[in-house]
Amino acid sequence: MKNFIPSMSALTIGAASLAVTTALQASEGGAKPWSVRAGVSGFYNDNVYTRSDLTKVSSFGFELTPGFSLNLPVNDGQTTLGLRYDYLLRYFENRDKAVDHNHVVDANLTHNFNTRFKINVFDSFAQAQEPQQLGAGAGGAGILFRAEGTNFRNIAGFDFTSQLAESWSAVTGFRNTLFRFDNVNFAQSLDRVEYLPSVNVRYQVAPKSNIGVFYQYGITDYDGPNIGSTQNVGSLRDVNSHFVAATLDHDFAANLTGSLRGGVQVNDFAGDSELVTLPDGKITGIKSRDGVSPYIDGQLNYGFLPGSSLTLGLRHQLTATDVGVLTAFGGGNENDPIRGSSATSGRISLSHSFTPKLVGSINGLYQAGTFIGGGPLVDGKADSYASADVTLAYHITQNISTRVSYAHDQVDSSLLNDLREFSRNRVFLGVNFNY
Repeated sequence: MKNFIPSMSALTIGAASLAVTTALQASEGGAKPWSVRAGVSGFYNDNVYTRSDLTKVSSFGFELTPGFSLNLPVNDGQTTLGLRYDYLLRYFENRDKAVDHNHVVDANLTHNFNTRFKINVFDSFAQAQEPQQLGAGAGGAGILFRAEGTNFRNIAGFDFTSQLAESWSAVTGFRNTLFRFDNVNFAQSLDRVEYLPSVNVRYQVAPKSNIGVFYQYGITDYDGPNIGSTQNVGSLRDVNSHFVAATLDHDFAANLTGSLRGGVQVNDFAGDSELVTLPDGKITGIKSRDGVSPYIDGQLNYGFLPGSSLTLGLRHQLTATDVGVLTAFGGGNENDPIRGSSATSGRISLSHSFTPKLVGSINGLYQAGTFIGGGPLVDGKADSYASADVTLAYHITQNISTRVSYAHDQVDSSLLNDLREFSRNRVFLGVNFNY
């Protein structure tokens, strides 16, 4: 199944809480270089294993969410160091594995060499079971439901911005993403390393408008375990990609900005060979899935009131998939293994301060994709993922707030007897402490 596409906001209760906290801080004004926080919540989850509706198990539980953030200016603001850590302990009353432990660490360093050159170096590490924490990367995590065990995701990279001339600038970047899963089925399909060097050359056509050309080279190296042979079947998904796009960045107003990349993604898969029919009628070889597909990445940001904002996003590209290389629920094909999914996703994030003390947020993500490869029972079949959450928070004092949240997730698929289909509803009621 396809997964979250990169650069998407993680649609989680934690993300909603962060949006609410940010809105509350904005409504009060002021900021400090460090903050500590903690939260305690009770919840009800009607599908703790993210299984089909016929076999799902519900449970009450509670969660603890301590964390801290640092944002330290150095050298009179020429350099900024940032660090954020969040821990999540989630206890389920009615589940075999009663406790989840999740860690998310984000670090970044921004340095302005002078008025023309700037660099931003960053790293984001997650140890988690839920797709919202693991769902990031060049082609998405490829997982839309729980993966029991100790799973890791790490994204590291940099962006170097340079002013080449009065109207010309360039952003040179690099991303390295690592995925590791405990479960052998996820590992076989999703364990991989992604490398993404890129460059975006821009021309300022107006004080608030830039056009440009974007190029990115992607290397995705799967390293799933061997299954039944000496061949690493995960490597059949190895792909080198060229992203070529025109770019547009425009400030419609001080509180309304937009950006768009539109072009093509050229994919070169590993393991392709000519299909040959042997004398006994058996077909040997691997069917080629090389080709060109659209590449789109757009975002619109609108700050319509102090402490209130709206973000809309759209993305289309090749993504990873949690469906097995040769063993999809709908049927695999050793001469035409499943290579991934061509997916389009749209997202919305809305945060609004009704009053200085009452803040709400809504997040939504919908992604639809079609499988690439897998034989006639899989190739071209569709699946979709929908996620939404709503949070309402009330600031009792400057440092204490209460919140109530509702979240819904749903996976649908046109694959035959696809047991991945599920729906899940979660309700949270808790208290947050921020200082």
